[in-house]
Amino acid sequence: MQFTLKQLRYFDAALRTGSIAKAALEMNISQSSITAAIDMLEQLIGVPLFRRVPAKGIMPTEAGKVAGKRIAEFLEQARVFENDLSSLSGEPEGMLNLGCYAPTAPHVLPPLLKRIAEVYPAIRINLREGDMQTIVDMLHSGAVDMALTYRRSTPETMPFLPLFRARPWALLPDVSPLAQQDGVTIPELADLPMIMLDLARAGEYFSSLFTAQGLTPNIVHSTKSSSVLRALVAANFGYSILNICSPADRHGQNGYVARPILGQVHDPLFGIAYTAAGQKSKLVQVVLEIGRDLERSGSYEPLLLPE
Repeated sequence: MQFTLKQLRYFDAALRTGSIAKAALEMNISQSSITAAIDMLEQLIGVPLFRRVPAKGIMPTEAGKVAGKRIAEFLEQARVFENDLSSLSGEPEGMLNLGCYAPTAPHVLPPLLKRIAEVYPAIRINLREGDMQTIVDMLHSGAVDMALTYRRSTPETMPFLPLFRARPWALLPDVSPLAQQDGVTIPELADLPMIMLDLARAGEYFSSLFTAQGLTPNIVHSTKSSSVLRALVAANFGYSILNICSPADRHGQNGYVARPILGQVHDPLFGIAYTAAGQKSKLVQVVLEIGRDLERSGSYEPLLLPE
């Protein structure tokens, strides 16, 4: 068989996105190049790998699913190989594909990226954001080498470097009486209108904070955007809950204020997830060491509850 890494990457993008158009956009090439790569692989393998479904994009056949899994594993190994070759001269260099759970990105990425740039300027970072399920899918497919996310969203068998525990915060309109308190409890919030962050695996966690105490949240709006969520809270449509808030969120300067949720509530572990294959990469290893240094030096303490 004769095929190129580019063709395999084009196929992988089509399989992950379920769309030739989305794959072309992700890879920054024409749709015809994606189609040509799929056609070439189907000719070489001798069986259809996708079914074209009108108005729904493309669906992998059983052979396509098997081929896709093996191609993803091969691409992950190829990325490790390419990066390790680039680092033979001494200092680590090459492209690191880094994922991040989108709502946390503005808070957790800057310290890590700044330290990488200072210590290893030859490492280039390709950032990918998504919800928790998308992050896990990208790790499994090899689309990212490592990702900043919550432990509860990753398989127990997946390696994980803990950075901190993220206790939940209530975002309250600054006109709310509860905003005058140092903290709030779940029972105090239960009957109030809630704006839910409606991302994969996030909503079920926020709801569990209430069901664990025999309560049900009063959800009046939901959004997949943490920015829209903050705007709705500031406009006094209700309160919301997030696990990571910056010090600026606590000062009430934007129409809302963050207050810690008191009592016995689950505070999920946040850190860096990576695959067993990625663990062999020199780039992954140096970034994990930077993560450990950030944890030891307390770089993420401003995100945590005050002592």
